[in-house]
Amino acid sequence: MKILYTHRTQGVGAEGAHIKGMYEAFRNLGHSVSMLCLPGCNPSEVAPAGASASGPMGATRDTSKATATGLRRFYRVIADGAPQVLFEMIELGYNGLLFAQMLGRCLAARPDLIYERYSLNNFAPTLVARLFGIPHVLEVNDSVVIQRSRPLVLRWLSQRIEGWCLRNADLNITITEEFGKKLQARFGQTFKLEVMTNGVARDRFDRTFKREELRTALGLDNATVLGGTGQFLSWHGLHDLVGKLGPQVQARNLRFLFIGDGPARDEVMAVAQRLGIAERVHITGMQPIDSVPDLLSALDIAVVPNAAVHASPMKLIEYMAMGLPIVAPDLPSIRAAVGEGMGRIFPAGDMEAMKACIEDLLADPSAARELGRRAREHVFDELTWDHHGLKVLAILGMRA
Repeated sequence: MKILYTHRTQGVGAEGAHIKGMYEAFRNLGHSVSMLCLPGCNPSEVAPAGASASGPMGATRDTSKATATGLRRFYRVIADGAPQVLFEMIELGYNGLLFAQMLGRCLAARPDLIYERYSLNNFAPTLVARLFGIPHVLEVNDSVVIQRSRPLVLRWLSQRIEGWCLRNADLNITITEEFGKKLQARFGQTFKLEVMTNGVARDRFDRTFKREELRTALGLDNATVLGGTGQFLSWHGLHDLVGKLGPQVQARNLRFLFIGDGPARDEVMAVAQRLGIAERVHITGMQPIDSVPDLLSALDIAVVPNAAVHASPMKLIEYMAMGLPIVAPDLPSIRAAVGEGMGRIFPAGDMEAMKACIEDLLADPSAARELGRRAREHVFDELTWDHHGLKVLAILGMRA
């Protein structure tokens, strides 16, 4: 079966892992998959923008990818610097180019399925799918129904486009029940909707890692290491984690490893400096998707101080796949992935309770390892991208 996968994102961080995961899942299932996206934004071919020049063990990154990285930086300048109304007009205008590209692909070799990771104001894939009568899956991770860091100017138009796309797709996928309820509350229940939490690629996580060698290289050695991954924003709460545990890190030989980067870096380091523990907080900078599991192997406990209600944290599933004991807030999106006996869950927003959960795990390493073992088993049974790919095709009545 021929599948055309299209997205209009920069393909970095969690979104890049999701795109790469589903794209490769369909290939793993034996299908021919081609990708149509912005130049330089295929996460199966290039490292994320801003990735460090070396991997976790100091291996030099392929310099042939510099052009793609440069393109992503250009897109970031447009996304961050353009006035909002101009940015939305660029989004709308991109449909013309995408329509022409998809038209050419469909005329040259008509796909059996169009799989789209939806972006706001993106309607060309839906239009082409209707024109050719091709089954169309819309994976909705962005929407007018969620709170946005940049408020929409042409909100009324974006909402009409999104409603039309949802109603005309053969299948819509969201990552949480909460997200699905928001979509149905805004657009009604006249479209087919399926909830599928985030997943992992088995081959990236089910392998041997050089944990001790990596910990030595990062200066972690015999410490107990807490942390996580992400494009860190203030509301993620990393500064709360450092602030709550900071006073006891020396006595308990704790260190923090944050794999990624973001606007919260300065806030986190300011807290560490105030507590006199800056040397025990390591922020790696953005890393290539395939390097993240190696770095996660250096952790002892993964902590999610805060998460969006509508989101299914990719990082959470990756921690589980690594067999890490998890501490996370009690939110529907968290409960959907972390079942009973797979992690320590605390009331959302209660940082004292988060600290207590961490202390429980520190006091009982055997129980912590058992939580990680159960979580890992659950992920590989039910939350791999290959499993999700099979499910999508089954819902559509297509052969796997």
